Amino acid sequence: MRETVLYYEPGDKARAEALKGVLVRLGVRIKNVGAGETGQTVGFLLGRKGFEGRAEPENPALAEPLLVLDGFDDKRLEILLREMKKTGVSVPYKAVVTETNCAWLLHQLYEELAEEHEAMSR
Repeated sequence: MRETVLYYEPGDKARAEALKGVLVRLGVRIKNVGAGETGQTVGFLLGRKGFEGRAEPENPALAEPLLVLDGFDDKRLEILLREMKKTGVSVPYKAVVTETNCAWLLHQLYEELAEEHEAMSR
């Protein structure tokens, strides 16, 4: 399976360009996700078989950037995170695709990460 990231960026073009540079150097496939796609499942956005697009999804805007990582083994994940840090790219919400969250709507995954982030910050 080829390494792929879903990337949602609410507006920081400099961060998006810096992240793209890291991903291209590492040979990672990038799927930019727009505001009109947050109501689709992670599996559909990744092009996985068995995941159909939702006809008229509710697409809430996400306040922060989101990076969803698919197909990474531990070593490659470590390399990616190290390269992001070295380049100064910070994406506050990151998730690795699992069998469970593959069926979630992208905005649901974001909301779960935001709740976890808030709980850890307390």
